[in-house]
Amino acid sequence: MKVIRRIIILIVFLGIVGGLGYYKYINTVTHYNEDLVNGNTIGNLYGNGLFCETEGVVYFANPNDSDRLYKMNPDESDIEYIANDSVYYLNADKYYLYYSRNGEKYRDNSQLGFLNVNVDSLCRMTKSNKKVKILDDAICNCLSLSGNRVIYLHYEPEEATTLYSVGIDGEDKHQLSTESLDPRCMIGDKLYYSGVTNDHNLHKFNLDSKDSAFVSAENLWMPTVVGSEVYFMDLDDNNRIYKGPLGGGDKTAITSFGSSDYNIAGKYLYYQSIKGAPDGLYRVDLESGEEILLMEGEFNNINVTSKYVYFADFFTERTYHCKLGSTEIGIFDPPILSVEE
Repeated sequence: MKVIRRIIILIVFLGIVGGLGYYKYINTVTHYNEDLVNGNTIGNLYGNGLFCETEGVVYFANPNDSDRLYKMNPDESDIEYIANDSVYYLNADKYYLYYSRNGEKYRDNSQLGFLNVNVDSLCRMTKSNKKVKILDDAICNCLSLSGNRVIYLHYEPEEATTLYSVGIDGEDKHQLSTESLDPRCMIGDKLYYSGVTNDHNLHKFNLDSKDSAFVSAENLWMPTVVGSEVYFMDLDDNNRIYKGPLGGGDKTAITSFGSSDYNIAGKYLYYQSIKGAPDGLYRVDLESGEEILLMEGEFNNINVTSKYVYFADFFTERTYHCKLGSTEIGIFDPPILSVEE
């Protein structure tokens, strides 16, 4: 009996050790993407990436709770608090969330904020256990996921803001360009951007070869590539939004007024007008060309999910929402569920 008891104790002990070892393993191993997944829509990232829908879940920065990280269903049901981090530029794949900490708001609500520790850093959070890994502890923002790399703007006093890349495992961090190329228009592993030094034409940056190629001579800003077409703000026509073939050619005006922010959701384009009559959030039906004013005012941070469009008042920061295709506007008023330590 003593031998059997010792064997049982040994088996239990080995089981505990094995379990602890496996738990440590699954919390340190990196799950890599098998394809060139991108982490959010281009339009949402132009709107500071405050909403990100993936696998039937919407992750968002709660405007009522210092932009802390929450999640909900696309119909806005089952809202849950996720973490104390104040976030923007949300990206997601199957296993992780990627984001920049909003330094100004993170200092206000973080236990470590008064120490100014990693308050503007680039982060990866594991969805299953909410464990956070710092991918870059410098001041980082404007990021896009491309497969197993995060492309982002990195700030250092010596070189100011430049374009960087880091693996989702935190390895192979390096500078891609000495210019502050906007990383938000990412298609697979190709970055489309408006020139910032010599011109404002459309260029394409290859992440692997680090070569940049000229795409079209349009004088543009905030390009959004959709299939073989590109939407953009035309700098030669007071920032009106146009679309045209990627390689150049005849372009078509989409909006009646200039724009400071826009986003595309299926058959609709939503934009904030410049010198509109009056200024406000407009919606354009991309099939019929119909353009209507949804709400008068000055708005930014236009984000879309499969069910809603969200936008914020520029002055009060109050967030509004509207079901896609609807003209009924309401205040997006999620509950505050965070618990202060």
